[in-house]
Amino acid sequence: MSVSDRASGELRLTETDRAILGLLQQDSWRTILEIAETVKVSRAKVKDRIDLMRERGVIKRFTIDVADSQRFEPSSDSVFFQLRLNRAVCRSVYAAISGWPELIGCWSIAGDLDMIVLVAAMSNREVERLRDKLARHPEVKTLTTLTILREWTDRRDRQFLEILDGHDHTRNDDEVPLRA
Repeated sequence: MSVSDRASGELRLTETDRAILGLLQQDSWRTILEIAETVKVSRAKVKDRIDLMRERGVIKRFTIDVADSQRFEPSSDSVFFQLRLNRAVCRSVYAAISGWPELIGCWSIAGDLDMIVLVAAMSNREVERLRDKLARHPEVKTLTTLTILREWTDRRDRQFLEILDGHDHTRNDDEVPLRA
């Protein structure tokens, strides 16, 4: 933590912090050793940064709820990239992006498009960086970016979340129950 972080009480997220958050959001079961090797910093630094982010409320719980990211930088949250490829080589494109900590999902699909990639980024600048990197892949013919405005539902890992915190995650508090 920098001197200004200590004085202001606010935590300024570093690139390392963003990389750690991205990895944990992708898979909160990652070990500190795995994160340290991926981010290329010491285990002690990873542990210290996670502890500090928990202490300052950036990480709310083990399932990695990121606190109001507007406090740190405007957030784009999740973005889909739709790809048309020059040839049917989805495996090659996936191999090039599989190590991205921001990568949430990647699908080969049938139809007019060849692939859909889902990433979680902390800022529009980060989305632009990822988009530019993906667009430069030699097999990418066209690339369209779709920003998610609102998530209506996401049923991934509900049972895992329940085991961790004992809550029923199958119920969305935004949903209005139907009356008979």
